[in-house]
Amino acid sequence: MAILTFLQGVMNWFIPEHLSGDLHTRKRVQMFIISHVFGPIIATPIPLFLWFADPQPLWHVPILAASIYGFWPFLALVKLFPRAYTPLAMASVLNLTFAILWGTYNYGGTSSPFLVWFVLTPLLAFMYLGSTWTARIFVFTQITVGIASLYGFYLYGDFPEHIPVDDMVVAGMLSALGSNIYVFMMAAYYSSVVDSQSELIKEIERHQYTLKALTSAKDDAERANGAKSEFLAKMSHELRTPLNAVLGYSEILLEDAELDGRGEQIADLQKISAAGKHLLAMVNDILDISKIEAGKMALHMENVDLDKLIDDVEATARPLAAKNTNSFVVERGSSLGTMRADATKLRQAIFNLLSNAAKFTQNGQITLAVQRNGEWMEIAVADTGIGISQDQQKALFSNFTQANSKIAAVYGGTGLGLSLSQNLCRLMGGQIEIESELGKGSRFTIRVPSHGEQAAPEPVASLIVPPRQSAPEDEFIAESEADAGERKAGFAGMSGHAVNHDRRPRLLVVDDDRSFLELAERLFMKEDYTPICTDAPQSALQIARTVKPAAIFLDILMPGFDGWDVLAALKADPVTADIPVFMISILSERAKALAAGADGIVMKPFDASKVKAALAGLKATRGQPRAKAANA
Repeated sequence: MAILTFLQGVMNWFIPEHLSGDLHTRKRVQMFIISHVFGPIIATPIPLFLWFADPQPLWHVPILAASIYGFWPFLALVKLFPRAYTPLAMASVLNLTFAILWGTYNYGGTSSPFLVWFVLTPLLAFMYLGSTWTARIFVFTQITVGIASLYGFYLYGDFPEHIPVDDMVVAGMLSALGSNIYVFMMAAYYSSVVDSQSELIKEIERHQYTLKALTSAKDDAERANGAKSEFLAKMSHELRTPLNAVLGYSEILLEDAELDGRGEQIADLQKISAAGKHLLAMVNDILDISKIEAGKMALHMENVDLDKLIDDVEATARPLAAKNTNSFVVERGSSLGTMRADATKLRQAIFNLLSNAAKFTQNGQITLAVQRNGEWMEIAVADTGIGISQDQQKALFSNFTQANSKIAAVYGGTGLGLSLSQNLCRLMGGQIEIESELGKGSRFTIRVPSHGEQAAPEPVASLIVPPRQSAPEDEFIAESEADAGERKAGFAGMSGHAVNHDRRPRLLVVDDDRSFLELAERLFMKEDYTPICTDAPQSALQIARTVKPAAIFLDILMPGFDGWDVLAALKADPVTADIPVFMISILSERAKALAAGADGIVMKPFDASKVKAALAGLKATRGQPRAKAANA
């Protein structure tokens, strides 16, 4: 083993660096080196025999020996001139041909025992040079010239007889033995090369089989991931449907209880409402995660007034921090100005961090620090809470992951907030960084590009907003008629049981969910409107033309003729084109709704305060031109 290792090291030392990268070229160079190292050694007995057997060995035997031992200098030449490997290999083959022909001419002529070595010439030439056309022409030419030369001497000249042919038996045996050893050595090496190539081919086949299996597994995983995202989206839709009733009716009952002063019921209803809103937040997080994983989360970029954004966040977060008797501090850098971002997603990420800080901090301090750092906005949330260890930080931004198993038991939560916030920030070209020490608090920093835009922010109301051009967001949930089942029938027409219903402003509500229509009817009646509810979207245009409502609330996800189709029909009809239309959706599709001509979007489940704000906007703009109403 030590000798083989040494020989391998010698061969590697002689191989030119620029030829070692190609496996096939490397094998040819290795064959060249091996044959030139051992060839002269194998052929040594022949000149020795001739020196003692020939009565006058000068100068034909020394010339033959010089030609044989001349193979060794070729090794040094290849090392010195690595770029000249091909011409050196050709010269070596010519040297071999000369040695064979010289020995044949001086000892036996056409009957010389040295002619057996001539078989090695094409063998070694192709091993050194490969099977290129240049190598083929070269080998054929030098063989033809050599044989023709011998035949010419046979016809027109005399071969010298330094040793009688009858005394060349030993030379013939040595020649046959040497050539066979040489061929045996080359064949053995070539066989090992072929075997290694066969193993390599088998390994390639195994890798191809593994690659095919991995590709199949990847396809299966992608299909499973797609099915999971579709399942989460549909389940989110199905979960929100009963939440419409839970939150809507709890708001109505809570308002009635507050008016009647029923204290015990108020507390219970507040718990029901809070639990429903908590469930809704979890459903929203899961839906957002599934949209991000499916690559369907779109950004709605706008100019964001950072001071106003921080004011809104502070108003929401301050009472949240106070629940655990924490102080809340806001630190603003100078000249925050505006930035180009998706305000909703940025606000969501900030609020998630503040919510976590408030949850894990008691009797401490929560700090919201905002500053502009060149082309980046840095929004940091620091707390003096329980802190997070270095090991726990590694998986902190993974889905459904919390710092440790005791967190959920003590503090609750699903482990989605940080993962969702990180993904939202990455969508905006930034990320969330963490600095924390166990027992001393944490600092989460949102870094997002500001793009340096200082344009004045656009005035946007909560529900009534001016239409603007924006790339429509792909609809994430598509419900087929087979999925929805049979349409609920028998809920259409005007509500006529309210007092003075004919003198109240009319609202048209279109939704395929009868429970939602009943809830909307009660909510709008409490606000002194006459709701006209229908679960047949095909009839919405005719009803709108007949009763001319003050506004239309239109659900998006309906089987068959969906909300987008109804909206297009309403806007295409001159009679109904100017009626304000609010889309009802479980998804945040404001940009798509505005681009399609809607006046705003109301999220499901209904938030009574926002619906009241929308209705108040309608009352304020009633009788004004359409453009003014749009800008209310």
